Amino acid sequence: MSKLQSFLPYFSIIQIKVMASSEYSQSEDQVRVVLWAPPRSLSTAFERCISTLYKKHSIHIYHEPFTTAFHLGPERQTMRRQGLLYKLVATDPKYSYKWVKEQLEAPFEGKQVVFFKDLGYSLDGHFEYLPEGYKHTFLIRSPKLVLTSMNNLLLKYPTKVFGLKLGDILPKGWVYKEMYYLYKHLTDTLGLDVTVIDAEDLIERPEEMLALYCETTGIPYEEGMITWRPCTEDMHDWKYSKRLMKLNRIVGQYDRALSSDALGKPSPRVIDISKYPDDCQEAITVSEPYYQKLYEERLRLPTLHGTVK
Repeated sequence: MSKLQSFLPYFSIIQIKVMASSEYSQSEDQVRVVLWAPPRSLSTAFERCISTLYKKHSIHIYHEPFTTAFHLGPERQTMRRQGLLYKLVATDPKYSYKWVKEQLEAPFEGKQVVFFKDLGYSLDGHFEYLPEGYKHTFLIRSPKLVLTSMNNLLLKYPTKVFGLKLGDILPKGWVYKEMYYLYKHLTDTLGLDVTVIDAEDLIERPEEMLALYCETTGIPYEEGMITWRPCTEDMHDWKYSKRLMKLNRIVGQYDRALSSDALGKPSPRVIDISKYPDDCQEAITVSEPYYQKLYEERLRLPTLHGTVK
């Protein structure tokens, strides 16, 4: 037997593996889903739930690419105060909106699921860069919970050293206006079906809500998605801007989500809005009507009495 003949079985195995890896490339079997959310809404925790699928499925997760373009890219629209924090993080010039769209529309050879999570305001004024081929989903949460939590974050060390206010880091419509306009563009202008889930429903009945979300989007559901693998493994497998991650680590944006090993119910907070700064109160007032409109469109789980919640 020649040396070439002895290697033929191995070449066949390699060929089979290549064929298998290409199975999901740009085919009807490949599922592409985006999750749009406000900050402080458990969206990174939700992302970690999806990340558990690495155990049994071939997936690709992109973490906040358009958010990077919004905050740090060449067309960045925020960080209006050019302070120390901005100088420490600098920019991420490759994250143009055009470049992000191109990355998200790549073939992703061999991937069964392609998933990315982004903040819902990050495409404001740039709808032309919406990537093709994705199912759009929204995770929403009460503006009172989101915006007071964001304000509290800015008052913690070391973030408070920079003296930032909500208006320095959030868009002019205080997040929810931009999210609602994106929702209306997707549904009314593009005629797409959009899935909306509420964070409170997620934490009250997490496994049921995840199962319903997966059924709606086509993402495979596995038991145990609310129990996560080590954070270091997620960080290794996710695609993200290291500069945005550095910024969010400095301000403590992901502290709970990345230090936990499971999706848990946050401790209840008694919130007296009158004790918060005027800009925070204004943001809540402006955001509430937009939130309520999205809330009416949310996925609802069956209750024990056969109705829906």
